Amino acid sequence: MMDTMRRAAKSWVAKLLIGMLAVSFGVWGIADVFKFGTATDLATVGSQEISADAYGKAFQQRLQEIARQTGNAITPEQARAFGIDRGVLTFLIQGAALDNETKRLKLGVSDTFLAQEVMKNPAFQDAGGKFSATRFKDLLAQNGMSESTYFGTERQQKLREALTQTAGGDMPISAGLLEAQYQFDNEQRDARYFVVTTTESEVAAPTDAEIKKEYDDHPAAYTAPEYRAVAIMKAEPADIAGKITLSDQDLAAGYEKYKGEYFTPERRTILQVTFPTLADAQAAKQKIAGGEDFMAVATSRGFTEQDATFADKTKADFIDPAIADAAFSLPEGAVSEPIKGALSTALLKVAKVSPAHQGTLDEVKPQLVDRLKLDQATEQIQSTYDAVEDARAAQTKFEDIATKAGIPFQLIPATDAQGKDKNGKDIDIPHKDDVLKAAFASDVGVENDAISLDNGYVWYEVREVVPAALKPFDQVKDQARAAVVAEKIAAASEDKAKKLVDRARSGSKLDDLAAEVKATVQSAQGLKRTEQGASFDGAAVKALFAVPDNGFAYAVEPDGKGARVMQSAPVLLPGFDAASPEAKSIAEKLKPQISSDMLDAYLSTLQSQAGVQINEALWQKVSGQQTN
Repeated sequence: MMDTMRRAAKSWVAKLLIGMLAVSFGVWGIADVFKFGTATDLATVGSQEISADAYGKAFQQRLQEIARQTGNAITPEQARAFGIDRGVLTFLIQGAALDNETKRLKLGVSDTFLAQEVMKNPAFQDAGGKFSATRFKDLLAQNGMSESTYFGTERQQKLREALTQTAGGDMPISAGLLEAQYQFDNEQRDARYFVVTTTESEVAAPTDAEIKKEYDDHPAAYTAPEYRAVAIMKAEPADIAGKITLSDQDLAAGYEKYKGEYFTPERRTILQVTFPTLADAQAAKQKIAGGEDFMAVATSRGFTEQDATFADKTKADFIDPAIADAAFSLPEGAVSEPIKGALSTALLKVAKVSPAHQGTLDEVKPQLVDRLKLDQATEQIQSTYDAVEDARAAQTKFEDIATKAGIPFQLIPATDAQGKDKNGKDIDIPHKDDVLKAAFASDVGVENDAISLDNGYVWYEVREVVPAALKPFDQVKDQARAAVVAEKIAAASEDKAKKLVDRARSGSKLDDLAAEVKATVQSAQGLKRTEQGASFDGAAVKALFAVPDNGFAYAVEPDGKGARVMQSAPVLLPGFDAASPEAKSIAEKLKPQISSDMLDAYLSTLQSQAGVQINEALWQKVSGQQTN
């Protein structure tokens, strides 16, 4: 809630959260930061202290953020494996360094300013857009926060932003940097290449030791994902409609209500030919009256049948009222007199008339019944919701609630975060994305709020959590063997390509080398280092641009079954214009990168100046792992 209220996505907080993993090791390369022995604080930054409790709360908040953003819950152990625990501590250290600097500079924020900010915050305004003291207090209470805590947090946030927005603000981009980025983005190369492949028969069969080593070295590849058993109820109009019975009076009233929607207006197919003058139109009319075909007249004026035909149109489809009136007043087969329209003079012929039709109650009864039932069901959704919530409050089981309410119940014995069962098959789950995201952010025994739909609700509860676990070796031995074979094939292909490139660099022709390995030389034009496609993947593009003009390079194919031998050819690069729209676009792209770099450098300097100390013994305890 605090992030929403502060719009933190525009602040240094969001920037740091987004890049947390990237910078999480920044403070860990300094071995001597671990100075503490028995102190109670987890870390100090200058005069600022970071408690173990503050770290624990920040760590849990980060796990919840990841679950909301990805739809996948992450355990503390998994988070530590990814370095998220260190990222959280780095984030806290950076914040403390900013607090230390604001204290050193004796910066402050007035109560009046904070009060004005609260008054302007939409989160605290009523439906009329005015500040609501009641809403303000209610929101704070819902989040377990007092006014003093809220204002203290806001004061700290404003002071931090005063520093970070200055350090990471817009920076001027030099013409030299713009040109360098332009050249990097737009340099092009053509390539001639062929692919050398390797078959399984060309590599040594994997030994049991190699297969076991593959299994031991890559546990993630052989780990079953976390599975959850989830119970689901849902109430949507379609779920309730089947229980509704309609009387004859209901049908009669519904027919009158929706009668206009079962009316089909008259439609006509009209042939139209336009003329520059009324005299021309009259002359054409005389020819038609004398027996000449209408379309023959149209063709003589350069109209095709498609040009002259307006098929199956209602009167409202004709923009010109004069044309519309004439077209819908003539009998089928008749030709009009010359019509002086708003834009042109025309002759019309009515080729086909489909009369208007009002569907009778008997004719529309099936679809009307479905519609009326859905209408009534929609009106009953709220009462169904209330009944379900009352039953949940009484600790009634989902199965019994669903039976009594007459709504669908589904028990999914095991699903992963992508909605697949233990055999990898997709499970049919109502509102799948929303339900899975919510279920994997919850836990066993948690009473969850219903998921609100456009016109209904889904209730869910986690019945069981089966943690991610390494599969037994015997169960995945074939998979591990295939991985070893694939690795050997890729390595053999890479070795072949490397040797061929060495020969090419020594003077052998690309075509001769391709002929030796029975491969076909192919070409690719206009490749850029910032682009890749089906014919040239990222690894191949990177290798191509890593060699000089007309140089030779190689890259393993994406499927690992072969490797590409390439010769690079330069393409003339258009001159750079610093005033061009492209230059301005490049500048806009560079600004956030430079701002981020400046902010990182500033935060690093603040930490260095303040001095960072981390209680190693306490860190080992709260992180559950050894530090370096």
